[in-house]
Amino acid sequence: MAHWKKLSILTLILALLAIVPLVMELGSNVMNVMVTLFIYIILAQSWNLIGGYTGQVNLGIVAFFGISAMVTHFLWKAGAPIYLAIPTGSLSSVVLAALIGLPTLRLRGMYFAVGTLALAQAAQTIVANIFTRSVSMPGSFSATYSLMPRYYLGLIMVVIAITVVYVITRTKIGLAMVAIRDDEQAAQVTGVRVFKYKVIAFLISGILAGLAGGLYAYVRLSFWQISIVFSPSWTFDALLAVVIGGAGTLAGPVIGSVFLVVISEIFANTLGQAHLILFGLLFILVVIYFPYGLIGSVDRIHQLITRVRK
Repeated sequence: MAHWKKLSILTLILALLAIVPLVMELGSNVMNVMVTLFIYIILAQSWNLIGGYTGQVNLGIVAFFGISAMVTHFLWKAGAPIYLAIPTGSLSSVVLAALIGLPTLRLRGMYFAVGTLALAQAAQTIVANIFTRSVSMPGSFSATYSLMPRYYLGLIMVVIAITVVYVITRTKIGLAMVAIRDDEQAAQVTGVRVFKYKVIAFLISGILAGLAGGLYAYVRLSFWQISIVFSPSWTFDALLAVVIGGAGTLAGPVIGSVFLVVISEIFANTLGQAHLILFGLLFILVVIYFPYGLIGSVDRIHQLITRVRK
């Protein structure tokens, strides 16, 4: 499928998502699922930029998500408006990304993956020891709670995340990222400043993960344990969404997140605990029969059909 067709379809879907809540009542359950989906899309786009386009398997992206959720929560609780609390939380993610990225990005392959995972686990342990009790917003926030503004803020953030990835991957920076992913040594020999572009990808990825964390803090007024925002499941869910949808593609994280959130929700409501087994089996089938992700496999099938016709 042509690139402009994919972009048009994606734009149409986003426009429909903006209109639907205005013309029909979705209900709190559907709205909750949709907002959760938005969080996963943003986080998956974040992982896709560093993992799918740059080829660096970052298993510590939850650290950016978690620090932003924490900063956003406490700033908002202190009286800062949410439209300032979330960007500040995302800025804290950039600072953390710089601190983590400078030493770890000099590692390669599985050493980089293990290094980022270890740092994320260390962050979770530290937070769990500092905040031993649940934290929550005052009752006045709960009294005025509404899912509608969170829905539209989440949708706006999804548009921002997709736009950032789209623009970045079509610049000199994006070409350098893809060159590093395809062959790091060859890229370095041809003059690409590998470490520089790795750091840039890492920082932008941190910003996007921070937006997802800020949105999560806006949606969840309380944390039973604040260390939950540093759970490795956030990283691996984002990775799964990218793998399912198609790494290194713009629409892949969106399709993968829909698969991960919506299909999982349907299975959970109809099959109970057994949905974990069925969902795991479905994921294995997707990985086996669609090794390039759903989007990548569709592209290859389309190319095959075109060759046969010619």
